[in-house]
Amino acid sequence: MTTALLIIIFIAISVLMYTKKLSALYALPLMAFLMALVSGIPFVDGVEGEPGILTLMFVEGPVRLASAIMILIFGAILAQYVRNTGIAEAVIRKVSELAGDRPLVLGISFFVVLSLLFTTLGGLGSVIMIGSIVLPIMTSVGIMPLDAGCILLFALSTGGIFNLANWGLYIDAMGLTVEQIRSFAFPLGAIFFILGILFVYINVQHGGKPFSKKKIAWPTPEISQNTDSASNNVNFLAMLTPIIPLIMVIGLHVDIITGFVTAIIYCMITTANKDTFNQLTKSITDGISASAGAIFLIIGIGMLLKVVMDPRVTQHIGPQLARILPTTGFGYIIFFAILAPLALYRGPLNVWGLGLGIGATMMATGKIPAMALMAALMSTGQLQGICDPTNTHNVWTATATGTDVNDILKKTLPYTWFGAIMGLIIAGILYF
Repeated sequence: MTTALLIIIFIAISVLMYTKKLSALYALPLMAFLMALVSGIPFVDGVEGEPGILTLMFVEGPVRLASAIMILIFGAILAQYVRNTGIAEAVIRKVSELAGDRPLVLGISFFVVLSLLFTTLGGLGSVIMIGSIVLPIMTSVGIMPLDAGCILLFALSTGGIFNLANWGLYIDAMGLTVEQIRSFAFPLGAIFFILGILFVYINVQHGGKPFSKKKIAWPTPEISQNTDSASNNVNFLAMLTPIIPLIMVIGLHVDIITGFVTAIIYCMITTANKDTFNQLTKSITDGISASAGAIFLIIGIGMLLKVVMDPRVTQHIGPQLARILPTTGFGYIIFFAILAPLALYRGPLNVWGLGLGIGATMMATGKIPAMALMAALMSTGQLQGICDPTNTHNVWTATATGTDVNDILKKTLPYTWFGAIMGLIIAGILYF
C-alpha cells in the first residue's frame, strides 16, 4: 500500500510539473514532504535519534547540497564578471570579424567559441546577453533564425558539459570526484561538439537536408559596426578568462571554488581600471541574484534527496525498483536510451528536477554503479539542455528569433537523442 502511494505521489507531482501547473521550486519540497509522510516518518525526531520530517527537510535537507550551492554562487559571480567587463562580447565580435561574411564559417566559429564561453557562463542572463549579440549577426549573413537559435542552444549545452558549476551536483549527491566526472564528460563533450558542427554544416550549408548537393544561396551581409562598446578595450589576455577555471581544476587539480576565485582574480588583473572594484561588487551582487532561483531549486533537490535516501522510504521503493533496473551494459544502454525523453518537460530524468532523487534511489539498490548513473543523467540531460520547451533560455531564444519552442524541439531532438545514445554506449562499455 505504501509503495503504491509513493508511486501515485511521484506520478501526480510529475504531471503537475509537466503541465506547468506547479513549479519545480515548490514541487520538489512537496514531493519530499508527502513521501516522508506516507512512509510513516514522524514530524519530530525519534527517541533513538532517527530524524523526523522537520529535521530531514529543514535542517539536513537545505545543506545536503551546500557545496554545490557554493560552487554555483562563485561560478555565477565569475559569469557576471566576464559579462560586466565586456570579455564575452569582445570574444564574440572578434570571431565575427575573423569569419566575415561566410555563413558556414561564421556558424561553426560561433558554435566553437560559444561552447568555450559557456564552460564558464551560465543562466538566462548570460544567454540573453550573448544571444542578443550573436543571433542578429548570424541571421544578417543569411543563417535561418531557427538554425541560429539552435546553434546557440547547442553551444550552451555543449559548453555546459564542461561547466564545473554543473559538476557540483554529481559530486555532492553521488560522492564522485572531479577526476571521475571528467573521465566521462570529455568523451560526451566531444560527441556533442562533433554533433554541433554537423548540425551547423547540414542546416547552414544544405538547408537541413544532409544528402542534398545544392548549397544555400546567402544574401549580402549587413553587419552593423558598433565601436562604442566597452568590449573594444578588452585585451587578449583578458579573453582567456573563461578557460582559467578549467586549467586550474583539470590541469592543476585544485578544487572548483579555488578555480573560480583564481579566474576572478585573473580577470581583475587583466581588466584593471578605475572601475575594477565597482565592477566586481556589481558582479557579486548580480551573480548571487541571478543564481537565487537555482539555489532554491538545489535546496529542494537536497530535501528530496534526504527523504528518498532515508531507509524508511527506500525500504518501500528499493525492492520494486531493483526488479526493473538493468544489470548489464546492454540492458543499461537500451533502458536509458528509450527513457531519454523523460528528461524533457521537467521529467524524472531531469537533473534540475526529479533526476538526482531518482538517481539516488537507483544507486541505493546497488544495481547500477554511481558512475553509470551520473553518465546516464548527463547524457540524457542534453535533451533537456538543448530541446526542452520548458527551459527559460529556449523560450527566450524562440522569442528572439521569431520561432516556436516546439520547432526548436523538433529540429534538435534527433541530434541530441543520438548523442545521448552514444554517451550511453560509452558508459555501458566503461562501467559494466
